[in-house]
Amino acid sequence: MSTNSTDLAPDDSDRHILQASECDLESRQALEQALQDPAARIPPQFEDYFYKFQTIHQKLYLQQVNHIGQLAFLLYFFADYFVLPDVSLLSGIARVIVIVLAISINYFLFKYVKDIRIHDQILPVGTLVCAGLWFYLMSLSNSPYIDIYIYASVIFVVLANLCIQVRFKPALYTSFLISTVVFLGVSNLTSAIETIIFALVYLPIWLFSLYISWTNTLNARRNFLRTMLNDWNFHILQELAHTDELTQLSNRRQFVHIAEHKVHEWPQHASTCLLMFDVDYFKQINDTHGHDVGDQVLQTIADIARKEMRRKDILARFGGEEFTALLTETSLQDALLIAERLRTKIAQHRIYIGQNISLNFTVSIGVSELKAEQPDLTTLIKEADIALYAAKQHGRNCVLHYDIGMSEPKKPACPSNISWVV
Repeated sequence: MSTNSTDLAPDDSDRHILQASECDLESRQALEQALQDPAARIPPQFEDYFYKFQTIHQKLYLQQVNHIGQLAFLLYFFADYFVLPDVSLLSGIARVIVIVLAISINYFLFKYVKDIRIHDQILPVGTLVCAGLWFYLMSLSNSPYIDIYIYASVIFVVLANLCIQVRFKPALYTSFLISTVVFLGVSNLTSAIETIIFALVYLPIWLFSLYISWTNTLNARRNFLRTMLNDWNFHILQELAHTDELTQLSNRRQFVHIAEHKVHEWPQHASTCLLMFDVDYFKQINDTHGHDVGDQVLQTIADIARKEMRRKDILARFGGEEFTALLTETSLQDALLIAERLRTKIAQHRIYIGQNISLNFTVSIGVSELKAEQPDLTTLIKEADIALYAAKQHGRNCVLHYDIGMSEPKKPACPSNISWVV
């Protein structure tokens, strides 16, 4: 089986999330519908890609914001020292223990756990634990400033919500739990009227932080969907630029691009050959039966050649009715056998162009071999083209390989099956 040479092109997977093989109309429609959705819900088939994309773009940010959160929690010891002096020693010990545990857990999760959804929830869950510890410390203190100090607790829900980048629902749940801990702590430390006043201050800040969290996650989804559409457009444009529209084979530019790489990578102990073949009397087919039939002939030859080539071979429409195939790691004798098999299959094939009307056609094939002393694609193509011209001169529907004496094509008629020129 042959391979389309676009499969052998340099890999862009490090820069593009969506793969070329997935660029169908259904995927594009799903992405466009998701972008039109006010919530920008990720289509199920792209969820894994979304988390991969977020891992690439958000993991470092989440690591950094966790470090900032840990530092902020540790620095609040100095506030405790002045506001809660009677429990400042306990506060310092507790904070150091929590930070050491947090650093250890963060290191393990960011190094060994690959799920960005877990990374996205490390700080909110840690904030929930810290909020509980902070209110526990205040419950042990007799400081007269507690009714003022409780207002600093808004930092917990703000920090937890602002760090969320991937999923909003977990942010909603964790912020609700943090707020529950805060209100239980406030109601335990203050009077009912003071709790109500605190709630009037806290709730707008909570809702505003939730709005920012929702906006962050919504923008993350939209950014991902736009990136996927850009990838889809990129791959389609690449396909159009590299593929012959009629035969769906690689075009001349793509063939030269891939073949050049193969020639430069070529190990000198392995032989590489090139086939150049075109349709015999193609102008007569077009003039007699029309260009539609001519196009059908070219498509048929492309289909037969694609089936006859091996996966490692590079097949292309070189221009007009001319095709080419680079056979890597192939001896001249094997290349001639492949060429003859291809010639025979095409000669045996018939296409039907009307009621009770069929057409058969043939190809002539020129074969050249890459030389160790001159590993040059241009020379390889030129020599195959000379051999092809010689096959035309010797009767068509035959295979010839390049010989240095072919600058002046020889006159003997070519046998009906295969010609061996040595």
